Amino acid sequence: MENEIILQRVMPERSKYERTTKRSLGNSSVPGRLAGHSRLYLRYPLYIIGALWPLVLLAPHLPGIPRPLVNGLPWRQELGLSIFLSLVLVLHLKHQPKNFSFRFELRTLVVTSTLGLFVAWTWLSTAWAATPYAAVHLGMQWTIYLIFFLVMSSVAKSPRLLRASFGALAGIVCLLAISCAIESWFGAPLTDGNLRNDLKPLLRGSGGFGEIMAMAAIIFASVSLHVNRRRIALACGVTALLGWLATIQSLERAPLVGALAGFTLLVAGTVVIKFRSRRSLTRLSLLVGALACVLFFDTMPSLMPSASGPPSTVTRLGQNLTADSNTRVRFLFWGVGLKMLQAHPMVGVGGNNYETAFAEARAQFSADHPDSPLIAMNEELLTVYAHNEYLQLLAELGLVGFTLFVLLSLLFAANFWRALKHRHQALPILGAGGAMLAFAVSSGASGSSFRYFGGGVLFFFAAAIINRVAGLGTNSPDSSSHKPSPAITLIGRFSQITAFGFVGVMLLVVGVLSAQATGTILHGLAQSDAEPTHAEGYYRASLATFPSSTATHFTYGLWLYNQRRGPEAVSHLAYAVDHGFNSSICYAYLAAAQDSAGNQLAAERTFAKAVRVYPVSVFLRVRHSVALKRAGQDAESEMEFARALLLDARAARGWQQLIVNDIDAALVTAQQDTTIALPGELAPEAAVFEVLQENEQRFPAEANTGWRARMRTQQALMAGPKN
Repeated sequence: MENEIILQRVMPERSKYERTTKRSLGNSSVPGRLAGHSRLYLRYPLYIIGALWPLVLLAPHLPGIPRPLVNGLPWRQELGLSIFLSLVLVLHLKHQPKNFSFRFELRTLVVTSTLGLFVAWTWLSTAWAATPYAAVHLGMQWTIYLIFFLVMSSVAKSPRLLRASFGALAGIVCLLAISCAIESWFGAPLTDGNLRNDLKPLLRGSGGFGEIMAMAAIIFASVSLHVNRRRIALACGVTALLGWLATIQSLERAPLVGALAGFTLLVAGTVVIKFRSRRSLTRLSLLVGALACVLFFDTMPSLMPSASGPPSTVTRLGQNLTADSNTRVRFLFWGVGLKMLQAHPMVGVGGNNYETAFAEARAQFSADHPDSPLIAMNEELLTVYAHNEYLQLLAELGLVGFTLFVLLSLLFAANFWRALKHRHQALPILGAGGAMLAFAVSSGASGSSFRYFGGGVLFFFAAAIINRVAGLGTNSPDSSSHKPSPAITLIGRFSQITAFGFVGVMLLVVGVLSAQATGTILHGLAQSDAEPTHAEGYYRASLATFPSSTATHFTYGLWLYNQRRGPEAVSHLAYAVDHGFNSSICYAYLAAAQDSAGNQLAAERTFAKAVRVYPVSVFLRVRHSVALKRAGQDAESEMEFARALLLDARAARGWQQLIVNDIDAALVTAQQDTTIALPGELAPEAAVFEVLQENEQRFPAEANTGWRARMRTQQALMAGPKN
């Protein structure tokens, strides 16, 4: 028995398949239909992926699963899709006879081989990565992409399975887009944090949401131009408009720019290729008009969020880029990424290790550009991604990994060009190509890209569609009569080794991601449990299950410090700082724990390292000055405080008063001397609370008096009586 590409159990003829489906599903009740679907999935494993893969796009938004306040590496979408793929592989292997063979189309083999080399290099980077599990996680993501691409290439061979994918995807896109619209128009006062500061938008502004909606809008717009049935065309058009609306409301500029590029390709391609088709051009005119109306009405002042909320995506596009802090901080991230590449040009710092290597690279960037205003930015925030996928790949995987990625991109482009030659399929190919272009453009300034799994999955779904059409014979654009493509067939033992290899890899990925998921859920339970004994038990269980979690180490270390167990907190906070939690506030917490443990020299060394990374931070300069004085180095302390005075004399004196004398004395002194900043004027604000937290341990008598007592009274009054 010979399979197309891989994994595809030969599908019966359409009439026979429809009879089998009707027999399986029948007209029974809901439980009966579910049982029928189960039998269908068991008999035809590809149906699992064909009909269910879009469900992974909902995974990040599912309620009820505990979430830690400090997020780590994602796992929900990765685990969901890896389970689906594992089921497909296991069921496929179970149904195959002993002497089966695999048929790999040559074009697909070239693409997957290049992708496989890139995946192998990503896994290999674990050997030199400072945070090995981060590289493993990126390797697992790209491994799932590889197998998903192969499986979807098989799904694309069956029109019925492909229609199931489009139907499920349309339902998910509409659900997310409608939820986003409700949140944007009616929920902004709540979800933008105007009423509750601990909440942020559920969909808008979340990683990858804008990219997913932009790609989906372009894909369904092309299908609405292609299909003959008006009802289906209308449904696809509505889905495209909803996806476009969600892209506009996503609060992300890069996906919107990418969507404009993708739609431009679709419109221009339709005009060029279908210029004699009156129906296509009429539908295209209606589509463009509808897209313009959605853009116009959604940006009307009466429909936009309140002035106190975040500016709209279109408004953000019109801002002066040189004055926009979000844009300028990207220049800092990119400059730091280039320093990583300069230090490790061939192999990079390791997959997903941009965050880990950020502190040292930023220190080098600050030393090389001491007068740049960029080095004063973002000291209090964690830096997770470079906000440019291509530069981050260069920094993490070096020139070798980036070259493999470029080769893969060129193969995708060649497939797109070849697929366009099939004029009967040109519109869906333009849509898939436009979606991939939108993703590629967005990745140039996005912090999500392939790192946010949902966007990457949709990208490879589009790539599989193009790959399927590109593999058809050029002389026979009709898929029902195309000539067989050049292929390589694996028979006997080689096919068995290949099948078991894929199964083993996916089961390993499921196991590792399950451990990560368990550890992350336990982390969330620990942060939500007010009972100290229970909370610590959850923390320990989380680290036992997922010991590489930097976020868990940091929050557990902080918890230990707040429990006045400084010596125990030091190792966890030091692990977090060394593996990516390297904002100025993180350094300050580590030094506070070291000082609490009685190791003033270690605290001073921590601040000395911090001021290399953030040399123009007045907060860190003053903290380092105080640490030097506590360590008995008075002369060095005075020199460091003098540097802080040169940066901002008023803020430096304010920080010194707050750190040394606590808030009540600092308030009195600042009110009497205008050359000293008030505590409320100091920045970053998070650093003020870190100092107050530390001073509660240094001045225990002040914990329930003065300013702190007044704040607790006000909080109790605002909370009001509980019914």
